[in-house]
Amino acid sequence: MRTAVILVAALPFAVAAQTIVPQLDQSGRPGEIARLVYEKALKQFDQADADHNGKLSVDEVRTVSPFKAQSFAQFDKDGDGLLDWNEFVGHDRWQHP
Repeated sequence: MRTAVILVAALPFAVAAQTIVPQLDQSGRPGEIARLVYEKALKQFDQADADHNGKLSVDEVRTVSPFKAQSFAQFDKDGDGLLDWNEFVGHDRWQHP
C-alpha cells in the first residue's frame, strides 16, 4: 500500500519530466542543446588554455569558470593539479579536436 501511495505521488513529476525534455531541442533538430553545450565547453577550454599545453591550471580555469575553480579538486580526477579536456567537461564522450 505504501509503495502505491509513493508511486501515485511521484506520477505528476514523472509526467512533467517526460513532457519537458523534448522541448529542450527545437523540433527537427535533435541534439542541438548538446551541440551548443559542447561548443561552449570547447570555447571555454581553448580560451582558458593560455600556455596551449592542453591542460588547465586552477588559475586558467578561474578565467572561464569560477565554479570549476572553486571545485577544482573534484574535477581533477588524477590529482595532477591540472584539468585535461575530459576532466574539464566531466566525461570522455566528447573529443577535443
